[in-house]
Amino acid sequence: MGLARYRAEVSRQKQEAILKAALNAFLELGYDRTTIDYVAQQAEVSTATLYKHFPSKADLFGGIMAQVWRTDQISARPISTDLPSRDALTAIGQEYAQLLMSPTIQALFRVIIAEAPRFPELGTELYYRGKEPFLKRLNVYLEAQNEAGQLAVGEVAIATRQFLGMINDIIFWPRFLIMDLQVSEQEVETVIENAVETFLARYGVVQ
Repeated sequence: MGLARYRAEVSRQKQEAILKAALNAFLELGYDRTTIDYVAQQAEVSTATLYKHFPSKADLFGGIMAQVWRTDQISARPISTDLPSRDALTAIGQEYAQLLMSPTIQALFRVIIAEAPRFPELGTELYYRGKEPFLKRLNVYLEAQNEAGQLAVGEVAIATRQFLGMINDIIFWPRFLIMDLQVSEQEVETVIENAVETFLARYGVVQ
C-alpha cells in the first residue's frame, strides 16, 4: 500500500470511529449535552482531528444522518430507467422501508423531534444529508419515465413525496405514538404493494 493510500485509509478509519462515537453519544446524551470534546475522547482522536473531518457539531450530526441514510450509496446508484415502473417503485419502496425500520433511524428521529425547536439545524441536516438525495434519485427516475411515456406525472416533486409518504405514514410514524408497536415483514410488503398500486393507478399510462 502506497503512502497516499495508507493515509487515506487511516483518515477513513478515524472518521468511522468519530461517527460511531458521535452516534452513541447523541443517542445516550441527546444533541444538547453531547460535546465535541466528549466525542473526540470516545473516538480516541484529538479534537483537532475531529474538527478536520467535521467543522461543527451540526456537521457531525449531518455525517451521521448521511451514514444511516446511506446517502453516498444512494447518490452513486441511480435507478435504471430500463426497469418497468412497477419493478422500480417496488424496489424503491423496499429500500426506503428497510431504512425506516432501522432502530437507529427511529432513535435519531426521536432526538430530532425532542431538540429541533432549540436546534433547527437538526432538521436541516436530516433533510439535506438524509432525505434529499433519496428524493432526488426518485425524481430523476420519474422524470425519465415521464419523457418515455411510461408515466404521466404532472408534479414530480409532489408525486415523489406522495409515494414515500404512503409508506412512512403507515410503517414509521405510528411507532412513535404506540409504544412497542410491532410491524411484521408481511405488513411492510403489503404496504409497499398498495403504495405501488395506488401510485400507478394515479399516474400510470394505459398502454
